[in-house]
Amino acid sequence: MGDIVLTGMGVVSTAGHSLEIFWDNLLRGHVTYKPLEEFANNSNYRYCVGSKIEDMSWRDRVEKEYLNTYGRVSSYAISAASSAILDAGLTTEDIKSARIAVCVGTTMGEINAEERITELKYSKDFVDIDRVLLDSYNTENIGNAVRKALGLCGPVYVVPTACAAGNYAFALGKRLIEWEYADIAIVGGVDTFSRVAFTGFQRLLSLSPDLCRPFDKNRKGLIVGEGCGIVVLEKESTATARKARILGRLLGVGLTSDRYHMTAPHPEGDGAIRAMKRALEEAGLLSSDIDYVSAHGTGTSVNDRIEVKAMEQVFGTNSIPAVSSIKSMLGHAMGAASALELIASIQMMHNDKILPTVNHVETDSELLIDCVPNVARDASIEFVMSNSFAFGGQVSSIVVKKG
Repeated sequence: MGDIVLTGMGVVSTAGHSLEIFWDNLLRGHVTYKPLEEFANNSNYRYCVGSKIEDMSWRDRVEKEYLNTYGRVSSYAISAASSAILDAGLTTEDIKSARIAVCVGTTMGEINAEERITELKYSKDFVDIDRVLLDSYNTENIGNAVRKALGLCGPVYVVPTACAAGNYAFALGKRLIEWEYADIAIVGGVDTFSRVAFTGFQRLLSLSPDLCRPFDKNRKGLIVGEGCGIVVLEKESTATARKARILGRLLGVGLTSDRYHMTAPHPEGDGAIRAMKRALEEAGLLSSDIDYVSAHGTGTSVNDRIEVKAMEQVFGTNSIPAVSSIKSMLGHAMGAASALELIASIQMMHNDKILPTVNHVETDSELLIDCVPNVARDASIEFVMSNSFAFGGQVSSIVVKKG
């Protein structure tokens, strides 16, 4: 049936809400997180650095009716999906005549609504919870909001696979098209900054006090972030028929389970190794074909070490291609992370640049990789592997070819 191709992309992110601004900020190595005033003087929090969206222009792409009905996560998804549809050149007639699936991954869902409900419930003046607020908490709203706002007709899925949710959504969208359940799939990941996630990572001692330094010898942890990345997948024949621009080809996916621990990765990188190998096998490629790896790269001591250990098993100790982590700039956008990383990878392919891992000061002698430290690099990229590893042992890897 031909390749599953990528024809449109949309972002809502701390680096910007247009593809051009998103790319420019990442290319410049712009760090988008900072100390947050709401946590700075709270003794319950050891650290207060986070990555939050301050530019509200993403709302311009969402009709007021939906902003008033749905939570922030659903609204992010509508905004990014609207951009992706426009970028793909899909017309109203295209949308009406095609079976268009929606697959959106998330870690926390509409957690802001839950936080607000909790605040109200335990306030001294509590009387009742507004029905609109209560209804906005439903996680299924995320996919349904996109379907309704864009007038789509097809299956709708919300994929709750933690920080690998974006990659899992890509995989599901690919399968739905291959199985002839859909002609086109709107796929990606989304999460909003939440006190629940921020507090949880505080308790796990996983946060950095200042900067996210993936693969650096003195890395101290991750930075909690937010955002949304959405892409349009479709049959190559469908894209060709409507003369669409093909940005990339989703060749292979690998989804596995670590079968080890609720929050810690397998010490030998078991799931990660199997995920990367499965993605390569489905893509019909050798490890030596990969030009660049978009790393999970959280900046925590254990995760970075295990990811490199797994890559050594897949690529060979001295044969790992260039690797970088844009989490060093964006922080960890949870369920949106892998979606934003795929979009950045597609942009790298078309701009012949590898984005850097910023904040790199001292090389870790145990991590024998080229992490493209601090400055973007010229490079010709045809094949990319993008990794995303989540709590609960939910491990994913995808392989994409330049369109």
